[in-house]
Amino acid sequence: MRTALVHDRLTGLGGSERVALVLAKAFKADIYTAKYISEKNYSEFKKFRVQEVNPIPDLPISHVHPLIRMLDAAKFSSLRDLRKYDLLLTSGEWAHFAAKNNPRNLWYCYSPNRALYDLRKKISSRYSVFWRFMFNRWASFWTTRDQKAVKHVCKIATLSKTVALRIKKFYKRDAEIIYPPVELTKFYFRTPEDYYLSVQRLMPEKRVELQLQTFERLPTEKLIIVGKAESNKEYQKKLSRWIERLPNVEWRKEVSDKELKELYARCKATIQTPVDEDFGLIAIESMASGKPCIAVDEGGFRETIIHGKTGLLIKKPYVKNFVDAIKNFEKYDFDPKICQKRAGEFSEKKFVKKIRKIAMEVLSQENVQ
Repeated sequence: MRTALVHDRLTGLGGSERVALVLAKAFKADIYTAKYISEKNYSEFKKFRVQEVNPIPDLPISHVHPLIRMLDAAKFSSLRDLRKYDLLLTSGEWAHFAAKNNPRNLWYCYSPNRALYDLRKKISSRYSVFWRFMFNRWASFWTTRDQKAVKHVCKIATLSKTVALRIKKFYKRDAEIIYPPVELTKFYFRTPEDYYLSVQRLMPEKRVELQLQTFERLPTEKLIIVGKAESNKEYQKKLSRWIERLPNVEWRKEVSDKELKELYARCKATIQTPVDEDFGLIAIESMASGKPCIAVDEGGFRETIIHGKTGLLIKKPYVKNFVDAIKNFEKYDFDPKICQKRAGEFSEKKFVKKIRKIAMEVLSQENVQ
């Protein structure tokens, strides 16, 4: 079975790139993407045919981030040679624009684009008057086109109940829930050292400020933050200035995959604070390392963390309750084996089995021509 995978961008070592790699391996797929930086991605992608669609230089201004994504969608929509494949997989927020080019398609949706839908007002409020106007015009324009693109999608799978509800709300479509894969064998447990670990792409939606406020009040506790600030220089400057004032907080913008797994293995616990997180892969990687995750009681964390067993779900007011949880952390006596057993429910093997089943359903539909 000839399969093509269209994935938004392959430019880092994030969760979406990991899912794309697992999909490519499971289906031996040719890969199409808007941007591919091989030296910054998983080396295993080099084993596949990866085609960057109509490559153009990225624009260097943070304000044009929406424009770049618009160009990505246009690239995917213009792909003309996808009908030669028996199956088309699309993965990401913009890749489904390619669905019209092969009706035998399956979209693994991380979320309806949050800038167009549930976070639109929040994101718009960050801009000056002119850029807010431009952003809202862009969002209105692309919401219409996004809705049209989804009509070409044959079947949707998604990574959590949280996102399935968004898909139902914004697209009026049902989605199969398939939790994303974790490569469990590459994570391991080591005796905890004296730090907590925070891992994410740093953007306002991740609310790293909550973490910094928490550790300001806990000067004897140490926090290591891993992740780059995403296309927002002002936000990066704000975080840098803040972290410089905190001797107990360390920011490592880039680490290798090997270094990251060692940080997981030796931390006390991981900390997560995003707004209504789609799934929360960091929590699973933390559990796979035998370490609990302390996270806001929102979104996908409610589906993955067993409160008091594999982590803690923190309710509002967040800073106060994070402080209290960390002060009393030793009282919980988390069992590494229970954490790792829970992580086993999100294995790569289970993911592949379920995604293949849905792919076969797509191919067996009589109305797909």
